[in-house]
Amino acid sequence: MHEACTHSAMINGVPAPRDVCEACVELGGTWVHLRQCLTCARTLCCNDSPNRHMTGHFDEIGHPIMRGAGAGEDWTWCFADDAMIRESADGWETYDPFVDAGISMAREHLEATGGVDPGEDLVTSQGFPLGEWFAYVRELHEDGELDATDAERVQALPGWHW
Repeated sequence: MHEACTHSAMINGVPAPRDVCEACVELGGTWVHLRQCLTCARTLCCNDSPNRHMTGHFDEIGHPIMRGAGAGEDWTWCFADDAMIRESADGWETYDPFVDAGISMAREHLEATGGVDPGEDLVTSQGFPLGEWFAYVRELHEDGELDATDAERVQALPGWHW
């Protein structure tokens, strides 16, 4: 469900992220991926890194919102909401990136094949698990957990049925 992220007031204009984990450099540690705090601009390492500095920053300091700081990354996470967030016309909102990505993949598949009941093992030529997406979206809908806007977008797919 898309919900307002009430922590977005803590987002500040920050400069570009650094290309190192500031805390790992101080410790002589290593990192896998980088994240940037959107409150104080610190660039720290991800949870796949040995020291998990960005999560530690949230736990210790309480700054809830960070973004991916790697080349080409364009996503934002709210620790407090435990969700991906994006800016919308009404402010920052939570969303499910898997649902979003699948809608365009499903449209391509449906326009090409006309079939709306692929097996759960169907993977597109781009590597997207489309069969899993169909099952996931239908389960969310059945459980009443699919955002109304997302449900409308899915239902508008050619030949779609729940």
